[in-house]
Amino acid sequence: AAYLRYTLVALGLGLLLIEWHKRSAPGRAWAMTRMSEANAMAAGVNVTYYKLWAFGLSGFLAGIAGALLSGALAQLDARSFVASESILLFALAVVGGIYSWVGALIAGVLYKLLPALFNDLGISADAALIFFGAALLHAIMTAPEGIAGQLSGLFNQRRSARD
Repeated sequence: AAYLRYTLVALGLGLLLIEWHKRSAPGRAWAMTRMSEANAMAAGVNVTYYKLWAFGLSGFLAGIAGALLSGALAQLDARSFVASESILLFALAVVGGIYSWVGALIAGVLYKLLPALFNDLGISADAALIFFGAALLHAIMTAPEGIAGQLSGLFNQRRSARD
């Protein structure tokens, strides 16, 4: 219970750090760069500096998450963190939606729920990998904002139809 509280505090601080960056100068520079790198440079944004800043921030937060995970597992062994799991988590993040925290929640639910559901139905949990691959192709080709973006668009459509 104490480690869970510790992890939740670290999560809260990480989210506050991200939100602070989004609302300050780095966030504005990243938004300009995302829209058009050439326009951002023309506006005086040092694109290389802010890209390195984003890379450093993401590396810092990933390091914190890895340290918390290794603490929860009570071990630090390379066999516990295989590359295929990282690739699977990345693919699910794209499927869930990389533009919002709802997408991360959807990815986490898919990661844990779908293989368990397949096991309950008597289907091999490895079949979930086929589903994840198909979902990744769908997200890349037709829904770059992922499931979260599609749900958001659906809710916005419903809201505008009611008005």
